[in-house]
Amino acid sequence: MDAEFIPVLTESDERLLDEALSQLFSYVSTDGPVWRTAAQRQRIVRDERKSHLVVRKSGRTVGAISWRAGQTPGFFQLSVSSSDDQAWTLQLVDDAVREAVSLLTRSSEVKRVELLVPTYSEVLVEYLTERDCFEAEGVLRNRFFIDGEYWPAVMCCANLAAFRVRNRRQPGDRQELLAALRKKTLEDLTTAHDGMSWSA
Repeated sequence: MDAEFIPVLTESDERLLDEALSQLFSYVSTDGPVWRTAAQRQRIVRDERKSHLVVRKSGRTVGAISWRAGQTPGFFQLSVSSSDDQAWTLQLVDDAVREAVSLLTRSSEVKRVELLVPTYSEVLVEYLTERDCFEAEGVLRNRFFIDGEYWPAVMCCANLAAFRVRNRRQPGDRQELLAALRKKTLEDLTTAHDGMSWSA
């Protein structure tokens, strides 16, 4: 699959995020069918409490995964924004959420990650039922209003162990890296000290 995931770090990344947030009506976005003005989108883009990962497919921006810390240490909330509902498949959701959680857990101490899944979103419900990455913890009745009726949402908590298993570096790889680091360090120390022999 020709997908790329771009952490929002620069002004050009922020323009891509603005594009991702511009969809007027979405059956995928976890914020529901919201209507965001340019000013509202800019407040989201500039919000320093949030981090974002732009999702692109075949060279087009199709949405973003965002997260923000809660008041409790180690608690985070994920959200999905779509600017092209047709592009979001089970595999794309899985890859995008996995990349976002990987970035989050590598840079922060994480105890709990929540995702609110609207039950009208077929691809997110499929993700919840087909993958073992999130556990359903409860149902919020009448949480979303779309197409003239109320829909419930499922409150989910990430199974962080499931994310760690796939992202974990193999022990052999780590040993090879440490051996290479040791060798490089000894070489650099020898060179820096006019050929004096160093050993560990």
